[in-house]
Amino acid sequence: MRAFVLMSVFVSIFLLATQARAEAPPPTGATVLQSRDGRSALRVGMGLQTDLRLTPTDDGLASTFYVRRARINLSGTLAPFADVRLITDVGLRDTPLYQDAWLELRATPWLRLRAGRLKVPFGYEWLETSSTFLDFVEQSLLFSLVLPRYDQGMALHGELAGNRVEYWLGLFNEASSKARDEDRGKMLAGRIAVVPAEGVSVAVSATRALGDNLPEEARGKLPTGFSFLTAPQYKLTYATGATGLFVVPPEWRLGADFVSFQGPTSLKVEYARFFSPSREGWLTAADLGKEDRRVHLAGLRSQAFYVSSTWVLTGEKKQERGVDPERPFDPGADKYGAGAWELGLRYGFARLRFEGLPGHDGPSEERLQEVTAGLNWYLNTNTRWMFNASRYVFAGGRAPYDEFLMRIQWFF
Repeated sequence: MRAFVLMSVFVSIFLLATQARAEAPPPTGATVLQSRDGRSALRVGMGLQTDLRLTPTDDGLASTFYVRRARINLSGTLAPFADVRLITDVGLRDTPLYQDAWLELRATPWLRLRAGRLKVPFGYEWLETSSTFLDFVEQSLLFSLVLPRYDQGMALHGELAGNRVEYWLGLFNEASSKARDEDRGKMLAGRIAVVPAEGVSVAVSATRALGDNLPEEARGKLPTGFSFLTAPQYKLTYATGATGLFVVPPEWRLGADFVSFQGPTSLKVEYARFFSPSREGWLTAADLGKEDRRVHLAGLRSQAFYVSSTWVLTGEKKQERGVDPERPFDPGADKYGAGAWELGLRYGFARLRFEGLPGHDGPSEERLQEVTAGLNWYLNTNTRWMFNASRYVFAGGRAPYDEFLMRIQWFF
């Protein structure tokens, strides 16, 4: 009922503001179809990321080539007040066929309504940074362990005070880690960002659960997939026969971030935490209401932060969308410059505190730290070569985990 009321409020506010029209965002990709009057257009873009991953082991150096992302981006202007986007990922079998899949209606610059499958508006690294323009090969521990992901729902957003204030307010299924939404619960998400000076932004984000959502498996993997929740207490078999470690989705989530782009440098600091209560419940929708299928669900308190900095050695201006080389390497255009070179360094920390684990007295805690050094070579505006070295250090005497990553990326 609350979700229906909130959705009605969203739509009502939007309809009341349709007196004026917002300007369309700048087009991306190549235009492949356009109406005679120019009011409607369809654009296509592509992106490919191919990685080499190296991991030291007791038997030597394990290596694998990997297509991290292979995406086709379709975006269009349906009318002077409506946009649509569909991003398909054809490179991986364990990800959804599509990423973004939404329609956006623009009433005014300060009020837009986006509906479909979209990013939950929380955190700078997730919401504001496209995977194409990451400073490092993979996202931080904050993204992997705490931040929300894509979800289906709707959100109001816009810019105020001459684009110095941006806000988001959305209602979602809270089913980003599940194949489909099978419960009545929802999630409210909001974010507000302020630009106090040129190149500087400060923001806060929050989510709040509405109703009871079905549990999800606890996140316990590094960005490249290495699982660190391997202790016996994390290997559970429930009375229903299911195996894994299931926790209640976050009751609330809070975060803050600070970002600065100054000349050839950037500085990013971000923190977030969430709380999932311990309670009795069911694992799947088929179990709901069946007392003999009720299981105990552990609680989880997670928090993480990172601080990262980059410096463009060749002096170009660092921007949110990367670096535009002054002397590009582009043989097709008869240009043979050195491109732009950039150094990056990131430190991250995360803590996961489980409470109420079956057969385990007291809380169980995992802490880990990350240090990543990176070198980026921007050959031209569409091509980048990235090199990363990462070390993850765990509390409790576990051996550190090292990774060496290389990525060749092309997009338009």
